[in-house]
Amino acid sequence: MSDRHSPASFQLRTARTSRLAPRHLIPTLVFPLLTACGSDGSTDSGPRPSRGVAVLDGFIQPSITLLADSGTTSQRIVLGAPNEFDGGSLDVRNDSAVAASSRGAGDVLYIADLGSAVVRRVQMPAQSNPARARLLRGTGGRALIGVPLRDSSAVALASVSALGQATLEILRDLGSCPTDVFQYGNELWVVDANATCRTTYRAAGPMRLIRIPASGARQIITLDGLRGSDASVTIVGDVAYIAAGGDADFSGFPFTLVTGGAIARVDLRTRTVLGTKAMPTGTYGASARLGADGLLHVTLFENLSTFTNRVISYTLPELTPSGVRETGLDWRQLRRSATEPLSCSSAVSDALGRLHCIQNRTGSATFLLVFAPDGTLVREVAAGQGGVDLRLR
Repeated sequence: MSDRHSPASFQLRTARTSRLAPRHLIPTLVFPLLTACGSDGSTDSGPRPSRGVAVLDGFIQPSITLLADSGTTSQRIVLGAPNEFDGGSLDVRNDSAVAASSRGAGDVLYIADLGSAVVRRVQMPAQSNPARARLLRGTGGRALIGVPLRDSSAVALASVSALGQATLEILRDLGSCPTDVFQYGNELWVVDANATCRTTYRAAGPMRLIRIPASGARQIITLDGLRGSDASVTIVGDVAYIAAGGDADFSGFPFTLVTGGAIARVDLRTRTVLGTKAMPTGTYGASARLGADGLLHVTLFENLSTFTNRVISYTLPELTPSGVRETGLDWRQLRRSATEPLSCSSAVSDALGRLHCIQNRTGSATFLLVFAPDGTLVREVAAGQGGVDLRLR
C-alpha cells in the first residue's frame, strides 16, 4: 500500500496482550472517526432511499467502490495491492468503513474514511488470520473496532484516536475459530465457528456463542444445528440472529455437502436459544444482512454443482420466507424480464423495499443490481471488479 494511503500519524502506538475487561470498552457512544448523521430539515417521515452504496471489491482491484442512489458515477477508494488484501466482509457506519485481510494477505485491518478517501491500516498479529472487522462502541473519544482472529482463538480490539493512533488489545481463549464479535449492553459477545480454520476449515462440532461479561466468568452457549467455518451475527433488539454457512467437503469432486446452512435465534437477555432455522435442503451458505425494510436477507448457493447464488428474504422474528418467490421455492424471483432470471449475492434492501445486490461477470467485473419489491430489475450499474460485499449508506 502506498504511503499516501497510510499517514504517518496512523502508526501502531502500542501492541500488548491482555484480558481487557469489557467495562473499559463499552460505556460511551463516541465514534470520533465517524461522521455524524444529522437531520436534513425535512418533516417527511416516510421511507427514504439510502444515501448510496459501498461495494467491497475484495480481489483483483482491492477497493471500496462508492455509488450514489442513482446514476452511473462511481468513486473508487483503493485499499491495497492485490496480494495484500483478500477481505470478504465490509462494515460501514456513517462515513467510516472497516475490512480485514486474512493471514495469506498480511493480517491487516483497513479503516477507510469514505468522505476523504483516506485509508489507514493497523497491523494485526502475524498469521492470526483475521475474519470480519466490526465497528463497535468506543470510550474516551476513541473509536473501537473488533477483529476476530481465527487462528489465534482471540479477538483484537483496536482502539483508535481521532488522530489515527491505535492501541491494540487482545482477548484470548475464545473458542477454536472466532468469526464475529458484537456488543450487547455492557458486554462483549463472540461467535465461535468451532472449526479447523488453521488447516482444513472443516467443522469440529456445533458452533458456540461466548459471552464476556463486565465481571465474572464467561458463558458459552452451544448452537446445536450450526456447523461450518463461518458465521455472522445480526442484532435486532434483544435477539441475535446467527447465520452459519454449513459444512462441505471440497477435497474431491463432486463436492459433498455434509451440513447445510442455518440461522439460530438467541435471546441475549435470558441467554437462551429460541430456535434454529435450517436453510433449504441441498443449499450451502447463509450470509445474512438486515434490510432497512425490516427483513433479513440471506444469500446462499443453490447447490454445490452450479453454485448459483440465491436470495431468501425472511420476516422477523419467525424467519418466514417473504417477497415474490420462485414457484415452490423459498428464494426471491429476481428477473430482468419475464424470460430472463437473474442471480446475485450480498443482498440487502433499502427502506423502500428495493433489493440491492452484486453480480460478478466476465473478468470479475462487478455490477450493482437493484430490484423493485416485485423482483423486477430497476437499476444496473458497474461497481468495480471482484465484488464480495456491499452496504447501504
